[in-house]
Amino acid sequence: MRIVYVFSALFFTASVALTIYLSDDPRVTYCSDLIAVIVAIFPVMTFLYAYTYFEKGRIEKKIMLIFIVGLLFWLGGEILWFYYEGLMETDPFPSAADVLWICGYPFILAGLFYQYKTVKVRLEKKYEWGLAVLLSIIGVVMISMLVFVMETSEEFTDLEMAICSFYPFADILLLYFSLLLTGLYWAGKLSYAWLLIALGIFFFAAGDIWFVHLEWLEIYPEVMWHPVDFTWTLGDLLIFMGAAKYRFSFEEVVNGDKMK
Repeated sequence: MRIVYVFSALFFTASVALTIYLSDDPRVTYCSDLIAVIVAIFPVMTFLYAYTYFEKGRIEKKIMLIFIVGLLFWLGGEILWFYYEGLMETDPFPSAADVLWICGYPFILAGLFYQYKTVKVRLEKKYEWGLAVLLSIIGVVMISMLVFVMETSEEFTDLEMAICSFYPFADILLLYFSLLLTGLYWAGKLSYAWLLIALGIFFFAAGDIWFVHLEWLEIYPEVMWHPVDFTWTLGDLLIFMGAAKYRFSFEEVVNGDKMK
């Protein structure tokens, strides 16, 4: 895992440095969007790596496949965004890229849900309800702020309002189940893997909220790049590390059981 951590840190640092270095260069948009495509490949690779570990018929293998499908949709969204913004130099929001991103959410959510169902133990109800209430409050506050922002702006169409409202709501659901899994595995080797994935989803949610705010202020379409892009890059890298940690931790658990 040390190699994975070092690689992720170096990739993020190099991405930020390159983007800032090219900040006044017209190529920075192309470069930033290309980085987003490349980093979106990493979680697909590590979930595929985890998928190959399990034998045919294992529920974990099916769960990994569900994750891979969802992540491939997200990767497709990044590729289309790169095509529209990086190559065609047009504003890609909303666009077919959003269709692919939205299609990916049900698969990621299903993967988290089925992983949760495979765990034989259950958390105390007060933890589940407490987490649900906390995230519900956060979700209501975020969506209320988004609705206020969008209703006070004449620039948002009904379609843009629907898409902007979907992302934070879907992110909250993903965050809920990933934190439940973190709690279930807290005392075991798999807890750190799901915590990394939960952190990745958190940065996706933060980026989505930030993006909507920038769209409202009409900033994002007018600039060649923006720091908000780093939140999604960091989210992909955290999920990339989490999936790798899941595979390595699972091996440690199984090998430990064999030695007993």
